[in-house]
Amino acid sequence: MYRKIYSEIEAANDRQGKYYEMKNAHFHSVYEIYYLVAGTRKFFIESDIYNISKGDLVLIDKDIMHKTTYSSDKVNERDYILFSEKYLSKVIEKFGKKEVEDCFKQRIFSIPIQRREYVENLIAQIINEYQNKDDFSETLIECYMTELLIFLIRFKRHININKQGIDVIDNIQILSSSDESIQKAAKFILDNFNKNVSLLDVSNYVNMSSTYFSKKFKEVTGFGFKEYLLNLRIKKACELLLETKLSITDVAYESGFNDSNYFGDVFKKSKGISPLQYRKNREYI
Repeated sequence: MYRKIYSEIEAANDRQGKYYEMKNAHFHSVYEIYYLVAGTRKFFIESDIYNISKGDLVLIDKDIMHKTTYSSDKVNERDYILFSEKYLSKVIEKFGKKEVEDCFKQRIFSIPIQRREYVENLIAQIINEYQNKDDFSETLIECYMTELLIFLIRFKRHININKQGIDVIDNIQILSSSDESIQKAAKFILDNFNKNVSLLDVSNYVNMSSTYFSKKFKEVTGFGFKEYLLNLRIKKACELLLETKLSITDVAYESGFNDSNYFGDVFKKSKGISPLQYRKNREYI
């Protein structure tokens, strides 16, 4: 499910019930910072599953499918910031694009207890300025966002230099055997979406019955098998339409569609316009 964002930044604090579950996995054309103030959550990002808890910050790249769901009966409280590339420009100018890209690849940051108050106050300032705008808010938000992103880049460097300190991926990714199987399946689909991959192929790959796998995959990821597969193919098609001069038919085949007419129908249903219109209107995307 594609979520449309109507401004260059959106920020809020949200307290959720014990068994709150995002109805559908989604993606958006902006970046996201998700900070868990209280509780525990299960996070599905593209093909990976993470168990996160209080003090964990999730950094999500644009156009990446993700979903959160409950992992216990605790009440959850989160802060989130959705933001455009505008807020990355100063950081990229100062530290380079690769440094920023590497930071997003980290995805999960377990903020040390002694630094949580600093991070939470910084995010609270951004939320406050977003929700109580005046003539100074835009400039202040840019400053706070730059500070927060620089903190994460510095923290990422610290993780790389001092592996014995806080290796956040090892600390948080403790999965059940069934979740490990679903993650394995999602990675298999991600690696093979442009081939003729079927539900039976994937369920056999993880040694599950098709019925059980289909139910469990939906439960964990938020996607039905076919929906997840189609979203990966549409995402690839969008990249090819904007970055290459391949014909529409070739784009369809390279993305895993065997029928260019079917591709056109599915693409229009997903994006609201035809593949050709999408390519022609790249400056508005």
